[in-house]
Amino acid sequence: MTASPLHALDNHLVSAMLEYGGKKFAEEFLDEAEALDSHPEMTMQFAAPWLVFHAPMQGRPVVDWFLEERGWSLSSGERDWLSAQRRSWLSVWEVRAVEPGLTLTLHDLLTFEERRVHEVSGSRTLQEHYALLGRVVDADGASVICGMHPIPLRPRSAASVIEGVRKVLRRKTAVSPERLRDPRILWRMLDAWSDEIDRLRTPPRLQNTDGDELLLTEDRWIFDPAMRSELLTRMASIDGAHAEEPDDPQVFTFLRAGNRMHKEWDTTVVGHAELGDGVLRVETNSIARADALRERIEKVCAGRIRQHIRSHSDPAALLDRKSTSPPAPVSRRRTPEENAMVREMKDRHYAAWLNDPIPALDGKTPREAARTKSGREKLDALLKDLEITEAHEPESARFNVRRLREALGLARGK
Repeated sequence: MTASPLHALDNHLVSAMLEYGGKKFAEEFLDEAEALDSHPEMTMQFAAPWLVFHAPMQGRPVVDWFLEERGWSLSSGERDWLSAQRRSWLSVWEVRAVEPGLTLTLHDLLTFEERRVHEVSGSRTLQEHYALLGRVVDADGASVICGMHPIPLRPRSAASVIEGVRKVLRRKTAVSPERLRDPRILWRMLDAWSDEIDRLRTPPRLQNTDGDELLLTEDRWIFDPAMRSELLTRMASIDGAHAEEPDDPQVFTFLRAGNRMHKEWDTTVVGHAELGDGVLRVETNSIARADALRERIEKVCAGRIRQHIRSHSDPAALLDRKSTSPPAPVSRRRTPEENAMVREMKDRHYAAWLNDPIPALDGKTPREAARTKSGREKLDALLKDLEITEAHEPESARFNVRRLREALGLARGK
């Protein structure tokens, strides 16, 4: 299926209006263009329609001035197309269905209107539940996208944009297209969209399951090799210490009962220790865990270890070394048995997840959040995000998100 001929018509008219507007409103036009260009990933595909159909030049968009002064020179088809463009609006559209290479079914998250648009390239790459910032134009019995931001957002990020726009509009129900043509609302949408892109590109604050900032920490002590057998006995006496190899207990794993973040876990690994030839080395993943384990080790091994040295390795810094680090190895494909184990682990995790406090739900559990309208909206975005993730998993390892929706009394988000 080929691209709609309406796009060729639109490109011709938009180019003519850009030239017209750039000459007639040189300073205003340049200011608006520069403001748009300051946003991440801005393209002419998105900026050009904004400049001619939305940006006010002396109180009116360029298309109005253009039709007033040059409309007489246009064909009836061209005038009809510009009239259709003037009836359009910028909004956040959720992908509800995809026919690859053919169409997208879109739902406007602000006006609640729905369109089935002819879209060849986007329908090959977009996935259900993703959100687009763009304009849908209705003409000649068809709908097409004209002016789409190049970066789609996942459901939770899109929900954040919608929440911010609705606060400005002071409206929780359907918004009229006319209100979305307000330049103040247009900029609020674009600013919020850009903020989400920036947020997603900011390295996350890495934490362990205690909520401590993740910092790989290594503590070292030296000892007299002749004391090694005694030290092994003393290390084994520490509460939670488990020798990894019973026949050669030089490596210990330190466990603690339960887990703060994952209620279904029986134990939490808090560190590892290895007694080498005259060197005791302990690895943990946060300063808090390192300090707590160091205190217990030095108490049990007092007088037998000395010259403590600590070093750190920041995992966030390692993530930033993209240009100098070698390519990451390609993960091997999981076996059917491993997929089954992954699926079983997910089943256990999400069964417990229903009753766990979730930061994204303002600290409420999913069951608690499902009792209110705002909580259900946040849950729906979370579950849509999960559906996107699970769609990329092998079928044998894929978790059925419908089970969570049924447990929470939520119909599948539409």
